Amino acid sequence: MKKLVLLSSFFGIVLSIIGQLFGVLTDFFISGIARLIGVLAGILVLLGLKSRNTEMQAFIVSSSTALGIMGAGILYFPAAIVNVLIGFKLNKKLKEENTKDRSE
Repeated sequence: MKKLVLLSSFFGIVLSIIGQLFGVLTDFFISGIARLIGVLAGILVLLGLKSRNTEMQAFIVSSSTALGIMGAGILYFPAAIVNVLIGFKLNKKLKEENTKDRSE
């Protein structure tokens, strides 16, 4: 999962910066701020690695996906797809933890 998180954050940060540098949408000031939100969403995924709680990791990944799509739009979709894969892994891990707790 660590490799997926690094890949997602790399896609999110790099593609958002490319969108910022080349002005993919418009030259308005608001879209520049939105691109920075895409970069912050990529950094947010990295913070998910620090959390030990699976529920918190799932929340961080989902909020990062939402922020990234709102901020960088279509440019964030590769990172969002990787985030969905991370979400599936976290969901599986969470189900395993819940079944382990019930059996004990």
